[in-house]
Amino acid sequence: MAQDRIQASNVTPGNVSTQRVKLSSGYEIPQVALGVYKAPNDGTTEQAVKWAFDCGYRHIDSAARYRNEEAVGRALKEWTAANNVPREEIFITTKLWDDDHKNAQEAIEESLRKLQLSYIDLHLIHSPEPGEQSFIDAWKQMEAAVDAGKIRSIGVSNFDVDHLDALLKVARIKPVVNQIESHPFFAHEKLREETLKRGIHIEAYSPMAQGAALDREEIKAIATKHGKTPAQVLLRWGIQVGNIVLPKSLTKHRIEANAQLFDFELDSNDMDVLNNIDEGMKMGKLGPPGTSAPASPGATRPGSRRTSGSSGLAGNQLQMSSS
Repeated sequence: MAQDRIQASNVTPGNVSTQRVKLSSGYEIPQVALGVYKAPNDGTTEQAVKWAFDCGYRHIDSAARYRNEEAVGRALKEWTAANNVPREEIFITTKLWDDDHKNAQEAIEESLRKLQLSYIDLHLIHSPEPGEQSFIDAWKQMEAAVDAGKIRSIGVSNFDVDHLDALLKVARIKPVVNQIESHPFFAHEKLREETLKRGIHIEAYSPMAQGAALDREEIKAIATKHGKTPAQVLLRWGIQVGNIVLPKSLTKHRIEANAQLFDFELDSNDMDVLNNIDEGMKMGKLGPPGTSAPASPGATRPGSRRTSGSSGLAGNQLQMSSS
């Protein structure tokens, strides 16, 4: 049986509108966000963001690299005006791309302009590339933007433990999150543990393994038991281990379904099953390779990192799509 995973603390129960996690900056972040990776910079994304707001989402996760900040900004401006919702009730995340580390201040101003905002709720370094001095220089500029009131919280994405420790040695403002790939088939558990031990929350992208494992019999059995979908089961796992989850969809019924995570709870048997199906199924190219060993063709699944006793660069042994 897998040991219990380390969970984030300071989670306030609620629904998709109110379920929030307290960050070290003092601000609270909604635990479920609509991710807009690969979403076009047009009305399609604007409509998806508005649907998300309609069904209760209060957190949108974008990035300069996604090239859709304008669409997110238009949707936010139009929806809040039409529904008389204060901007302060919405949490907007965007990210600094690798090429902009030297010019982070200018990149932040550009994101603010595209999003039509006076401040960004959470700004992340998208990845530690091209290296330590580069992301440290960027971090100092992001800290200055916090001082200037242009950003409320700052964090990182795709950072490994060594990257985190290098940053923590010099950071005046501590990163509030590390956004990494995490789902039951690639929990990234060692990195999760080490990140949480440093007082930094986990944001999980690809929380449904990009749909690659929704037909697994063990997932379908848990879904049937609770009258839920396999996708909702995987997202609920993320909620219960304390991740901030970032499901992505441009389809109305899926956006709505991905918000319906707070009217059921996975029991200890469900969690034991889900905690023992980690097979190193890393979907994304970005980020540390992880410590979970994938199953060999025809072999039984090794279970969780802790019970298998295995380690290695699982992600490098699997076919990966972009992330």
